[in-house]
Amino acid sequence: MIARGIAEEILPLDLLQAGEEASIVELIGNESQVHRLAEMGLRVGANIRMVRPGTPCLLALDGKRLSIRLAQDLEVLVAAAVPA
Repeated sequence: MIARGIAEEILPLDLLQAGEEASIVELIGNESQVHRLAEMGLRVGANIRMVRPGTPCLLALDGKRLSIRLAQDLEVLVAAAVPA
């Protein structure tokens, strides 16, 4: 649920800045890549926080830190809250 006065912006995970929070809305890639991300907790609806952007990036997810390097043929789209 989005608070009143807040809108969502859909963007690729790699565009999040340090400290920004978002929720995953779509995983685009082949079935095995998407399945592997889901095993690590990166699935549609998961809330994340970008700890350190870059390659690899460092994410906070469910009280854990996760370092990932996304392949060129794999994309994670997130909904970041932005002031309306």
